[in-house]
Amino acid sequence: MAQGKKPVSHHTLNELPQSTRVRYFRHMLISSGTLPNIDVRLNDLELRTKALTGSIPPAHAAIITRYFNWEILRRLRRRTGGQPISAGVVNTRTAEIRKIVAFLTWLDNHGQPLASLEQVTLDHYLSRHDRHKTLASFLNWAVRNRITTRLRVPRKQPSPPPAPIPEDVVWDKVDGLLNDESTPLPSRIIGLLLLVFAQPIRDSVRLRLEDIHRNGEVFSLKFGSTPIELPAPITDLLRRHLDETRARQPYVGEPSGWLFDGTMPHQHTSEGGVALHLARQGINAREMKRARLDQLAQVLPASIVADVTGVAVETALRHAIDTSANWGIYPELRASEHGQLNANE
Repeated sequence: MAQGKKPVSHHTLNELPQSTRVRYFRHMLISSGTLPNIDVRLNDLELRTKALTGSIPPAHAAIITRYFNWEILRRLRRRTGGQPISAGVVNTRTAEIRKIVAFLTWLDNHGQPLASLEQVTLDHYLSRHDRHKTLASFLNWAVRNRITTRLRVPRKQPSPPPAPIPEDVVWDKVDGLLNDESTPLPSRIIGLLLLVFAQPIRDSVRLRLEDIHRNGEVFSLKFGSTPIELPAPITDLLRRHLDETRARQPYVGEPSGWLFDGTMPHQHTSEGGVALHLARQGINAREMKRARLDQLAQVLPASIVADVTGVAVETALRHAIDTSANWGIYPELRASEHGQLNANE
């Protein structure tokens, strides 16, 4: 590209074997304004899918490409609302495509065309392989589009609910993050927002500097409709993080504006990286979020839990009902005549 033999474009970079180095270089060119901004992870997913379909029979490649473009991509774009997807989503969707490729390959090896797939053959396959919902989604799509005959895919049985996490366990984890200098500071702060305010990692990594409200020595963050004053220990860590961030040399171009900068130019820190750091401290993000919402719902009305954490009132009410909290009944008494909860009261 520097010698003018190739255009400076995303298409040129797509010709290279995909790697962290290529992704970093792409982000650098985007942050400098040399290349237009795109969802790099989504682009990676498209390249992975293209590589996978290039190694299978053309008939199967055409089906998977059609499913990928009209189902997976369409759902992703609708669900993310224009937000970049995470590395975890890329890996999950790549695994989904691999499972479908394996299934179609198995059909070929057993002389069974997808167009005339019989229920007994499908049941035989499912009895010997992982009954993953991926295959159900694909086959339901194939049936709707008349690519195969009508089939029944058994639903995956839901896992039993995990045992409740005692409140003292949550606060022990809080103490651990406050004092553990071995965990990166951004991950410690994000973990504390999870444990204290039930904030999912995916939302915390996307916080921006402008989301912080300052009033003298007091820091506040807005998770729901009202800014919440942060406890002094979290404020101290956040202030330290901001001081360290200001001391770093910025990437080329305008500042990113992210509260937690990542290793890629102008990208926030990785959701997967934070989850890994917290897992090393025995913190499962999903379980801890559920536990903290349960605990908050036991001492606060559902409308206030929603206001503090940003979850839907219905979600907060469900946690109150699940934990048999008396406060959970309070918002129901204030339901409107249409049955909608008024979260503003």
